Amino acid sequence: MSELLKNTQRHSESVQDMSPAKVRLRAPQQRSHDTRAALVATARQLFANRGFHATGTGDIVELAQVTRGALYHHFKNKEDLFEAVYRQTELDLNEETQAATLALQGQTRRRVLASLEAYLKLLATRRDLQRILLIDGPVVLGWERWTAIRSEFELARWARTLALLIERGQMVQAPIEPLAQIIIAAINGAILAVAHTRDPDTTLTEMTQALTLLIGGLIRESP
Repeated sequence: MSELLKNTQRHSESVQDMSPAKVRLRAPQQRSHDTRAALVATARQLFANRGFHATGTGDIVELAQVTRGALYHHFKNKEDLFEAVYRQTELDLNEETQAATLALQGQTRRRVLASLEAYLKLLATRRDLQRILLIDGPVVLGWERWTAIRSEFELARWARTLALLIERGQMVQAPIEPLAQIIIAAINGAILAVAHTRDPDTTLTEMTQALTLLIGGLIRESP
């Protein structure tokens, strides 16, 4: 079973668990939370499968089993809903990346490089992630908004990592935020190249090697 099919089934099960009958039994605040979650989960499923422009709001509310009024209560428009989907997808991607390198806790250099490889591999092999984060993301959100949101997720993480490396003597003193921004820009370029190439496997290998050489060159082995 493909990863995309598995993800679709998980999202469908999530939406079914939030059927109108079950939602009505919950407190108003919880119902509101569940309705919003159902809309985001459903939209994510449809955006991943069909793309943003081929998905109508009618499709979303029908599959989520909510009213159109509920959609516009939580989101200004389809673009606003897409941003919520985008943010949740970024969050899930980062959590999966960190989970893949838990065994390397305490081995900072190895974990940084392993996290980078895991991150790129997930983006290169998951069509749902590519569609939402790399293909539709820059178009729907606009380049400035897309890069700003990516920075929200990535800048703080890379800044913490660089600060830790400097503290441990594994990297020379450097202006942390500018360096983090440069790293993020390089990663953005790499993942867009992987998403739009005709040979993603080769491009992934080459981009991983290049980024490992670039970022790994900044980091010393533990003193």
